[in-house]
Amino acid sequence: MAKMSREERAELEARLAEDDAEDDDDDEVELKFSDGSAFRGRFRRARQVASARGFKLEPDPPTADEGGTGKGGKGGGGEVKRFAGRRVS
Repeated sequence: MAKMSREERAELEARLAEDDAEDDDDDEVELKFSDGSAFRGRFRRARQVASARGFKLEPDPPTADEGGTGKGGKGGGGEVKRFAGRRVS
């Protein structure tokens, strides 16, 4: 890949910062509660509504395609290693 000029790099960093600002908190969600009431709006506001009712909302964990590990196990490494077999001495 060719090196970028300072202007190109600054433009890229500005676009990346803008993308980070438009995080999952801006997604439209709908909540339905057991008492029959419902709320539809942005995730950030829905989290506030849910916490007022005693619920804690968390965004979905990132998938492997989005830069996450792709594994939900205890290892946390997300890397699959080949089993070489049992060694007997």
